[in-house]
Amino acid sequence: MSLKAEIFFKIFLFTTVVVMVSCFNRNGKEQKPLAVVYDKYLYKSDVTGVVPKGLTKGDSVKILNAYVDQWIRHNLMLKLSEEKLNEEQKNVTKQLEDYRSSLLIFKYEQEFVLQKLDTAISSEEVKSFYYNNISNFLVDETIVKALFIKLRKDTPYSNKIKELYKSTREEDVKMLDNLAYQVAEKYDYFGDKWLPFNVLQRQFPYSIENQDNYLRGNRSIELEDGNFLYLISVREVMFKGQTSPLDYELTNIKSVILNKRKQKLINDLENNIYNDALDHKKFQTFL
Repeated sequence: MSLKAEIFFKIFLFTTVVVMVSCFNRNGKEQKPLAVVYDKYLYKSDVTGVVPKGLTKGDSVKILNAYVDQWIRHNLMLKLSEEKLNEEQKNVTKQLEDYRSSLLIFKYEQEFVLQKLDTAISSEEVKSFYYNNISNFLVDETIVKALFIKLRKDTPYSNKIKELYKSTREEDVKMLDNLAYQVAEKYDYFGDKWLPFNVLQRQFPYSIENQDNYLRGNRSIELEDGNFLYLISVREVMFKGQTSPLDYELTNIKSVILNKRKQKLINDLENNIYNDALDHKKFQTFL
């Protein structure tokens, strides 16, 4: 075999091996690529888990097509970026290392907090936080404690219900509960829970103009449309700018207390590590 023929044969053999390797997965099974962008291939094994189980064939195809399209766009942009950026701009080693170190620290802090955080919060702690920071707790929209009833106009006992829904007497409230649960289209009792009036108003047949002025003069509201009657009894109301009630802020206060505990755990961890390293001369400064 001549030298030229031998070189050609070696090049052909090398090219064939590369192509064969690129078309086989680690188990030696041939894979048909789903897409290719320049020298990058996307195989079926690369999209394992992309399509959730239990979908129809049509939905699965849509999700897979969307993923492949995004993969193509990503690699086209990557190719363009690699061609247009200079070597210094393409050197992202430091940024990657900064991101990696920050991510590792964050993950460990989360794991440490998960193991050490005391999630029990006493009512005394909640009250103490509330009253020590009461100037920060202001209502940002009108909130109410109320009951809401929707019933057909021809409903039996509708007149009786109209008498009872305004009352706060315990026996009247019990009787209203019994009747409303039997005959009302919808019955919601928020007498022990604050909620924004705008949320309650979504159930009305139409909006009430100048809500605050209206609520200052009306605690019993009767609306109607077509065949339905809407009865709203506002038990308590707090207007925007007033001090927000403790029970309305309860969830928010607990969240703030837990976040403060988390931050303290992390700060204490960092300080302890630093002081230990200082005591054992694990670092030096050369300022």
